[in-house]
Amino acid sequence: MKKCNKSFTSPLLGICGVYCGACSTYRAYNDNDQTLYEWEIKEGMPPNEIFCKGCGSNLMNEWCSKCNFRNCTKEKGIVYCFECTDFPCKKLVDFSKTRPHRTLGLWNLHRLKETSIRKWSKDQERLWTCACCGKKLHWYSEKCPQCGTDFINATQEVASSSKST
Repeated sequence: MKKCNKSFTSPLLGICGVYCGACSTYRAYNDNDQTLYEWEIKEGMPPNEIFCKGCGSNLMNEWCSKCNFRNCTKEKGIVYCFECTDFPCKKLVDFSKTRPHRTLGLWNLHRLKETSIRKWSKDQERLWTCACCGKKLHWYSEKCPQCGTDFINATQEVASSSKST
């Protein structure tokens, strides 16, 4: 009989709760998406830093590898912020207010206290994939670049959820 692996981790679950699979840097690199690569450069990302396989991998750019949350969780002997006795700490809450995808990250961490990482990972993959054509999308996609289908991105999701609370 196979035992359940309760210590399951995901290379696409950021320590701070963001879904790395919807990161524009991750998508540009892993999809070899030249348009997204050029968009990243316009947004200020140095071309030699546009690579990553997710926070839980061994291949991440300088920004992700030097993350304050990475150092903090390592010091505390945990993998993700939601496992911390101080969760959610002021630093994490303040960080979540700086960009919509980071707000979603904090929301994800709260959900992860109630669900499995496996289920969360499947849900995130479904959420950030075009329902019409299957193209993987990033946090700030407004339409699917492959088929043109409208898409609710991180900015819109945070705005609509904030109005309803």
